Amino acid sequence: MRTLMKVAFAAAGVGMIVQPALAQDKVKVATTFLGLWDTSQPTLCQERGEFTKAGLDVDVTSTRGGSENIQAVIAGGMDIGYSPGLNAVLAAYAQGNKLKIVSAEFLGQNDTFFYVPKDSPIKSTKDLAGKSVAFPRPGGASEALLLAFKSESKLDFKPVATGGMDATMTMTMTKQVDVGYSIPPAGLAAVDEGKIRVLFAGDDVKSQADLTGRVIVVKADYLAKNRAVVAKFLETLDKCIDWAYANKAESSKFYGKLNKVEANIAEKGIAFYNRKTLAFGPIKGIDQTMQQAVEGKFLAKPLTAAELKDLIDIVYTTKQ
Repeated sequence: MRTLMKVAFAAAGVGMIVQPALAQDKVKVATTFLGLWDTSQPTLCQERGEFTKAGLDVDVTSTRGGSENIQAVIAGGMDIGYSPGLNAVLAAYAQGNKLKIVSAEFLGQNDTFFYVPKDSPIKSTKDLAGKSVAFPRPGGASEALLLAFKSESKLDFKPVATGGMDATMTMTMTKQVDVGYSIPPAGLAAVDEGKIRVLFAGDDVKSQADLTGRVIVVKADYLAKNRAVVAKFLETLDKCIDWAYANKAESSKFYGKLNKVEANIAEKGIAFYNRKTLAFGPIKGIDQTMQQAVEGKFLAKPLTAAELKDLIDIVYTTKQ
C-alpha cells in the first residue's frame, strides 16, 4: 500500500513539474524603423526579459514607416502600432478606420536630421530653393516635420519620399536627391568621418518642439477586449525606459550592437533623446497638429471634438 502511495505521490510530483507555466498574454507590436532609440525600447525590454516577467509574450516586428505601421494594425496582423506619425494616424482615422490612440510615444522631432554630401554646393538652408529634400514615406512624422519646416521657413524646396535610410544615403551620395534624411545613430559615423554635413535638424523646426510627433495605436475592438494588456505593456515598457536612461553604459552597448555601430556613436545617438520626450500619456498640441495636417493634405478638414474623443483613449501615463 505504501509503495502504491509513494508511486502516486511521485506521479503527482512529476505532473506538477511538467505543468506549463501560467499562460502569458500574447502581444504583437509593430515598431517604425527598428534601430531608432525610441522605437528600439520594446526590443530592449523584450531582450531583458521584462515583458516575460510581467506576464506578456511580446513579438516585435519592424515596419518601414508610419503608414505601413498603421496598415499592419488595421489589417489585424499587429496588435499595437508603436510610433507611427500622428498625421498618418489622423488620416487613417478620417478614412473610416476604427483606431484608438492609447498614448503619446515621442514629443517633438529633435531626432531627425537632414544632411548633404561634403562637396555639396548647399551650404545652409538658404540654398534649398528648388532642391529636393528626402523623407521616408508619405504619412510619417518626418514628412510632417519637413512640411512644417517648409511653411515656417518660407523655403521653396521639394520633399521627396526615398524610403529607408540606407537607400536614402545612396541616393544622396550619388546626387539623385539633394538632401538626405537620417535618424540617429544612422549617419553619425559618416558625419564623424566628414563624408556628410548636417544641414538642419528637428530642433530647428520650432513649431514642432512641443507637439506630439509619434503615437501608439491599436484597433478599437482590440482595446475593448485587451485594455488591461495594453496598460500592462505600456507600464512595463515605461519602467524599461527608466532603466535604459539610468544604465546608459549597458543600454548603449545594446543600442550599438543593434545598429552595428561603435559605442561612441551609439552614445551620440542617445544624446539626441531627452527622457521626457519618450514619456507616455496625453497628446500635446493636437489642434495645431490637425491644422498642419490639413495644410499638408493629410486631412480634408480637422476632426471634430466628438471624433477626437472617439480616437484618443489614453490608457497609461508616465509618472512624473
